[in-house]
Amino acid sequence: MGTGLMATDSEDRRTLDDDLVWRWHDNLIYGISFKIGDPEKQDWRSDLVLDIDFIAEWLCGASGEFRFRVAPATLTFHDVADLQIAIDHGDSDGRTAMNELSIDHVTRERLARPFDFWHWTIRLNSPTGGKIAFCASGYSQILRTEPKLVTEQHLPRGERT
Repeated sequence: MGTGLMATDSEDRRTLDDDLVWRWHDNLIYGISFKIGDPEKQDWRSDLVLDIDFIAEWLCGASGEFRFRVAPATLTFHDVADLQIAIDHGDSDGRTAMNELSIDHVTRERLARPFDFWHWTIRLNSPTGGKIAFCASGYSQILRTEPKLVTEQHLPRGERT
């Protein structure tokens, strides 16, 4: 998938729920935003937008060391309803700074509707016990640059766009 190309589950019927569980494993979330339409103008959009470092490829060298192809990406879930966000970094009396979130795995369950609609759960590695849950019709993902070969599962801060 090159720069600007979009991946969606609605266009690719081969997307399996098992594939989605690990598709975003260990991806870092740098930002969460909402794109809400204007019902007075018949714009019913309700998107949940995540700014992530997408691990496009995991590479294991002969010596057992890993390298990764990573790109900054915009991951958007469409027609979002029933949003629940549980993120608790603890209470350190202001000594612990906020940091990016890390995705452990993502699951979805099809809801009984005459159209595609799913209950999604994004479980977080960090902070421990964190999760983002919601209902949505699907997702789209756009890579903002070509994936870069790096030695960690994220881009160096200065290389994010």
